Amino acid sequence: KKVLDVPQGSDLLHTLADQKIFLPSACGGKANCGQCKVQVLEGGGTILPTETGFFSRRQIKDGFRLGCQVKVKENMKIQVPESTLSVKKLECEVISNKNVATFIKEFTVKLPEGVHLDFKSGEYIQIDIPAYDVDFSTIDVDDIYKADWEKYGFFGIKAKNEVPTVRAYSMASYPAEGDIIKLNVRIATPPFDRSQPKGVFKMLPVPPGVGSSYVFTRKPGDKVWISGPFGEFLLPKNDPDSQEYIFVGGGAGMAPLRSHIMHLFKTLKTKREVHFFYGARSLVEAFYLEDYAEIEKEFPNFHFHLALDRPDPAADAAGVKYTAGFVHNVMYETYLKDHDAPEDIKYFMCGPPMMVASVNKLLDSLGVQPESILYDNFS
Repeated sequence: KKVLDVPQGSDLLHTLADQKIFLPSACGGKANCGQCKVQVLEGGGTILPTETGFFSRRQIKDGFRLGCQVKVKENMKIQVPESTLSVKKLECEVISNKNVATFIKEFTVKLPEGVHLDFKSGEYIQIDIPAYDVDFSTIDVDDIYKADWEKYGFFGIKAKNEVPTVRAYSMASYPAEGDIIKLNVRIATPPFDRSQPKGVFKMLPVPPGVGSSYVFTRKPGDKVWISGPFGEFLLPKNDPDSQEYIFVGGGAGMAPLRSHIMHLFKTLKTKREVHFFYGARSLVEAFYLEDYAEIEKEFPNFHFHLALDRPDPAADAAGVKYTAGFVHNVMYETYLKDHDAPEDIKYFMCGPPMMVASVNKLLDSLGVQPESILYDNFS
């Protein structure tokens, strides 16, 4: 229990942050993510329409609210999730920011000297996004990916942020990887004008992503503020070794899945059967392949399946094993079609919305219950 003496007027999310109590807030306090949940026991007024969709009737009756929607106007009594009391806010140093795919960076920071972040695989951190004015021409892009950036005109983008906010990113690192944090961040560029002739790439006058523009323009040696850990996309605690796991991912959804898989095998030395299906457009968009090849060599119970959208001559020339097709079809045709009981497997999923929808449709057709499918929605 704590008694806090705070000024009136701000919302509960930011008021608590000023007191070093950090609620998760992937959307920066816009009531879009529903993560900043607190239980208001006294005061706080009536729940707002912007909040009701995030709670059951029982939760509303019990006083659950979104911290970003509750104004501090009177004495209040609240209860926050116990996990938030262990959240840290740290100034970290960027040690690398390299492309692992055309539009995805592996963003790596080191923690302050002598500081350890106690987190679980699958969790995420939040990055403070300050006001900024950046130019995409300063982004370092490896030669192998540069042609697409030039073709689409991305180096000509300028981005500006006037209101400090936060963004959430799942950790690709696993707890035993040392006092560093790896993220997989996809750049959110403006959409293209589809009315243009074929081969003409003109972007609509829409600003690029606030968080990804900031992350992509960071350089080694720069300092960033992070807070965490947060998240509920965790490995079940008491599953027997006989419980099979399937991980399914695409794009920057790689991050929490790598964290889980590396923890399962590098730390826990799991004996359970584990399959990982990862979908990418082409070989150049697939990453961490060496990590999974190494685990496959050491653990016969791990199986990595790469699905590429279409036949890829570069993958063929490199001798990389893959199956052509979308990841949900590859998962069915190469494995689940002949599985005795796909409904008994636990599935862990993170990736683009279309991929998630396609996998969900497949699993539903196979009789898999929703409680057997775990998601990360903030990769």
